[in-house]
Amino acid sequence: MAQVGLKDLHFAILTKDTIDELTYGIPEPMVGAINATINPAVNTQELYADDQLWESVSALGKIDVEVETADLPLSIRAKILGNELKEGVLVENKGDIAPHLALGFKSLKSNGKYRYIWLLKGVAQPMAEDYSTKKDNVEHKTPKIKFTFMPRLHDGDWKRTADEDSENFMGVATWFEKVPGDTTTTGV
Repeated sequence: MAQVGLKDLHFAILTKDTIDELTYGIPEPMVGAINATINPAVNTQELYADDQLWESVSALGKIDVEVETADLPLSIRAKILGNELKEGVLVENKGDIAPHLALGFKSLKSNGKYRYIWLLKGVAQPMAEDYSTKKDNVEHKTPKIKFTFMPRLHDGDWKRTADEDSENFMGVATWFEKVPGDTTTTGV
């Protein structure tokens, strides 16, 4: 099934990732999703014997992700890049440390149903920005932010994907309420 849409981009700050515990903050929306590109690096080692390929072993490396949005408000930039927002001014410092976070979104498939995605542990890179003067035809400049994702320590997972039209998937209504695998318990 072909993917024909992208919407409901969310992020959640990863607060704890240990063997015993996995906790995230409450997922927050990022407005105006335009593109999301996920590019896992796979390292492959091949062994040849008896004049042929004998064995091929692959290992997952880092996962590069680039997200383009219609807007990236300063308050969200501060949260995902570890910057400070002081009296309405974004302060970017060489000592800023971006927190680990999860990214979630949904993508419309050509059959009218959605594919749901959570990328589970990543860190944002400082943003490149592009500005230019206005000419006779308007050219939109939209923010793009790059992330490096990796497996979680808690369970080794790096991504969760579900299809709305899968007969066993029941999480459509709650997909963006909590990052999958979060061990936080809520009181009743």
